[in-house]
Amino acid sequence: MKEKVTAALIQMEIRKGEPGLNLAKALTLLEVAHNKGAELVVLPEMWLTDFVLKDPQPHLSWSAKALEHLQTVAKEKGLVIVAGSMMEEEEGKIYNTSHVIAKDGIRAKYRKAYLFEPMGELRVFSPGNKALAVDTHLGKLGVIICYDLRFPELTRPLPFQGVEILCVPAQWPVQRVTQWEILLKARAVENQFFVLGCNRWGQAGSYNFPGHSLILDPLGQILAAAHREGIALATLEKKTMDEYRSQIPSLRDSRLAKSNL
Repeated sequence: MKEKVTAALIQMEIRKGEPGLNLAKALTLLEVAHNKGAELVVLPEMWLTDFVLKDPQPHLSWSAKALEHLQTVAKEKGLVIVAGSMMEEEEGKIYNTSHVIAKDGIRAKYRKAYLFEPMGELRVFSPGNKALAVDTHLGKLGVIICYDLRFPELTRPLPFQGVEILCVPAQWPVQRVTQWEILLKARAVENQFFVLGCNRWGQAGSYNFPGHSLILDPLGQILAAAHREGIALATLEKKTMDEYRSQIPSLRDSRLAKSNL
């Protein structure tokens, strides 16, 4: 990765079934993040429409529109955007998909591997099957989505594939926010990379989403946090990761993880 990368998390309230409003808000916050010096920006899970599980079809076309706007922003501003997640349809199946967008367009996409049945995701979405590792001009990124965070086997191969920054878009409710922080820190420490956890903020029916979006260094230390609608911003320094990996060479010594790659 670059010696220093300025990263931003867009923590926003999401209006269910109002993609036009959500898109306008996201574009405004992207502009704010850019003006603050951000080079890498992460959006939350299902930021465009929220989870529309009863009749998703009318909302699917908005994903393509949003991607066009995000590609324009990335190109004009020179940003790398991890576009949270949106609904994606392919060959009759719908996925909970995150796109990684750089100044040259869409670099890769990731489909949520572990769907959260208590929220009804399995009624609508099909699962992906592996985490994403993708090269960008800022460094190599990994992406997982929300519930995926509970499954360490999904991210364990990533540092051995060269991933330096893990991005985790999410909709994580307040009653489990302590677990959110613990799991983000665990993924950072065990894989010795930066972790960017971007959570939803605000009330949605009976659900309260507290935000608590976090930027963590490879030691699990909090570099930035957000507790209301807005932006968390921090600078990621490559030397922090390099020094920690040298001092505690757990990746080098991880024989079992390497043997399972």
